[in-house]
Amino acid sequence: MRRTLLTAAGVSVALVAMAATVPADATRAPSRGGIVYKEVATGLNNPRQIDFGPGGMYVAEAGNGSFNGTSSSQPCFPGPEGNVCFGETGSVTRVRHGKQHRVLKGLASLGGETDGSAALGPADLVVLDRHTIVLSLGLGTDPANRSSLPKVGRKQLARLIQFDTHTGKGIVIGDLGAHEAQANPIDTPDSDPTGVAKAGKLGYLATDSGGNTLVRAKNGKVRGVAAFKDRTVGADTYQVVPTDVVKGPDGAWYVSELTGAPFIPGQARIWRIVPGHKPHVWASGLTNVTSLAFDGRKLYAVEIASTGIPNFDTGALVRVFSDKSGKAAKPIAAPLFAPYGVAVHRGAAYVSTCAVCYQGGTVIKVPLS
Repeated sequence: MRRTLLTAAGVSVALVAMAATVPADATRAPSRGGIVYKEVATGLNNPRQIDFGPGGMYVAEAGNGSFNGTSSSQPCFPGPEGNVCFGETGSVTRVRHGKQHRVLKGLASLGGETDGSAALGPADLVVLDRHTIVLSLGLGTDPANRSSLPKVGRKQLARLIQFDTHTGKGIVIGDLGAHEAQANPIDTPDSDPTGVAKAGKLGYLATDSGGNTLVRAKNGKVRGVAAFKDRTVGADTYQVVPTDVVKGPDGAWYVSELTGAPFIPGQARIWRIVPGHKPHVWASGLTNVTSLAFDGRKLYAVEIASTGIPNFDTGALVRVFSDKSGKAAKPIAAPLFAPYGVAVHRGAAYVSTCAVCYQGGTVIKVPLS
């Protein structure tokens, strides 16, 4: 998705505008029937995707740029909804036995100048063991613009990096920004790594929401798997923005779609992809999808705004059915304020909410039975 300097692919413009209107009870938004779900993590900075590993539950936090609660420090850059500022506030939080602890801190982050909201930074993660985590780190602009950032930003953003939580040191698995700058299959160069999944001999599969591509990364090399061309519906032409990738029980890969502006409700889809074959639409009729998770053969998705961005107070966790089934998506938990990531663990879905919030993000537990 092509945006101006340092804005998130697809959603950042709306997220920045909405972050100042977060309701006081956003993190406790009830589902249908007035259910209030248990919060298993609180006080998160722009939380995104979730994974479970040997040490517990892990949450990627995009950080808050350089916002300190009252103001932001330089360097700051112009964005369509105001300035965004660079800081080293990205992190990964682990939740174990009910206790929270940031196992990685000081990661690159770009957040709103006035409130640290709608940040870019750590986006998704794969927990390999108790002390090794693979992270995707967003950017949301032409990768050439990384050169204007401080060293940490230049070295981390628009990449997949394997981090040692003991030392904080990282090894680059793939520079998605460099690949986008060179390959650029659609429109002008833009890179914003989001979803990532371990993919055996392929290394890792990752969605680049800026480049509108699915790529694979291994041993420092990045190769294209699929490119999603712009789509026209009626009088509107918009970009097809991939946001997450998960492996299905059939061995195929499933990729979620946000859609680009004007964020038309009901136009987001789930793609089924077998590397080496043409992608095809597996499910349609969704809206602004940011995350996917399988529970056996059941597929769940997060809609960050079920009636279309910028209506973030209408977000939801839904169960998705294939188009062949003839069934529409079924809401499981709604409304939720700006939900983003989902992981399924031991009969429950864990969903990050308030994904646009400085210190206001949570993870809630939603029973699936």
